[in-house]
Amino acid sequence: MFDMKRSWITRSVSVALLVVLVGGCESFLDVNTDPNAPVNARVDVRLPAIVTGMVHTVYYGDPGQWTVEWMQQTSYNRDSRGYDEIQLYEVQDNSANGAWNFHYATMLNELKLMAEEVDPEAEAAYAGLVQFLTGWMWAYTTDLWGPVPFTNALDPAQPTPSYDDQLPTIYGQALAMMDEAVATMRQPSLRKPGASDLLFGGDMSRWVKLARTVQARHQLRLAYAPGENAQERAQAALAALSEGFTSNADDAVFEYPGGPGSRNPLWRYIDRGLLFTASGLTVEMLMERNDPRLPIMVEPTIRDMENGEIVYRGHYNHVDTEDDSTISEVGHFFTAEDAPLNVGTFADAKFTEAEARLIVSGPGAADGPYREGIRAIMQKWGVDVADIDAYLAERPSLASVANPLEEIIREKWLANYLTIEPWNDWRRTGYPRIDPVPGAFLPSIPVRIRTPESELASNRANVDATGVDPGLRGMLFSGSSVWWGGSPPAGVNGGN
Repeated sequence: MFDMKRSWITRSVSVALLVVLVGGCESFLDVNTDPNAPVNARVDVRLPAIVTGMVHTVYYGDPGQWTVEWMQQTSYNRDSRGYDEIQLYEVQDNSANGAWNFHYATMLNELKLMAEEVDPEAEAAYAGLVQFLTGWMWAYTTDLWGPVPFTNALDPAQPTPSYDDQLPTIYGQALAMMDEAVATMRQPSLRKPGASDLLFGGDMSRWVKLARTVQARHQLRLAYAPGENAQERAQAALAALSEGFTSNADDAVFEYPGGPGSRNPLWRYIDRGLLFTASGLTVEMLMERNDPRLPIMVEPTIRDMENGEIVYRGHYNHVDTEDDSTISEVGHFFTAEDAPLNVGTFADAKFTEAEARLIVSGPGAADGPYREGIRAIMQKWGVDVADIDAYLAERPSLASVANPLEEIIREKWLANYLTIEPWNDWRRTGYPRIDPVPGAFLPSIPVRIRTPESELASNRANVDATGVDPGLRGMLFSGSSVWWGGSPPAGVNGGN
């Protein structure tokens, strides 16, 4: 029987992706010239492209997939690449252009126009969505590049905007936008999104939960930053989580129907070319604890299956090319062209809570949410209840382990498989412990995306004023790059 709902979703996602991809290639002044998203289109017509852009090109775009390699969740099974050697921490300045331009010229500029055109009283629901997505975009952008243009960034009269500090300016404003968004989304609204909302179908209560969960994530991101009070940031994260996700049913899941124009982007990165394989580190971490997620996250090797055996074997980053049939692919559960993608999960929220409680009250208080996070992600991925119970029974209490923070982040690293969040957590905690690949262009794993060529060509004086090296070495940690991206100080419940 023909599925009318799926047909509508397919058309909506396909059109939204077309708008996103065309808009991403246009100049600053041409962002809204696509006939599918005209300047004077209603906000409900433009919302699908914005949500799709946030998921498809921002959250799961090139920078996110670069970091998945750097975190060694995937591995590149070839001796060299034709251009950037991402697996060796090389990012060309013009490779960063696409993400930078999409963030500014497409997403942030479009959100600014929508904010100016939406009726804050009759369309409070839409106004709140725009506020939240704007705050999230700014936090995400500064997380990638550190200091970025903010105050004058979207002013056409300011073609060379100055760069702003991450805190208090950008992060402070981004978190405030999220607060304002929640208040606005709770106001009566004559017009609300329905089918045009590709995440929640117009359920504003779920948008509020997502906003609070994302807010908690960013509050905790600052806990170990220089000059910050870890207890205060952890308390702020817990306060936000009190209004965040409460079960897997709340998860922010973006559905991909599959087929031309409607494919999961991980299919393009991983499944189609078979160049990106399951990493040796991922397989090692799963096998050392007899983790029941192994057959979900990793495919058996083709050669061994042909011989009637089930073998899981990862490829280690920058090891000589191996026969593809002898290396496990990334689990098709994640990379099929119609596989859904998550931008916020209850499991991630529970690990955020576990770390926050670890900071505030110690490992005993963290143990409960830590275990809830493990159970939630295993349930979400379809692991048998008996296997979940057995795995949890093998996990010692956080109060009895030498480094409870490392244990929390290890499980969170697995739960956020193939997303940018493991890199974000590694940058601020140093966990899991990952050795830099041999023969890399940099001595350590990058903590920042390289300055784009477009900024070097048109705004060099303001780039230089940040003190951040615009070359490859600017991808390493320094106080003027991603200022929160160090590791927890000694004595902070397992800090180095």
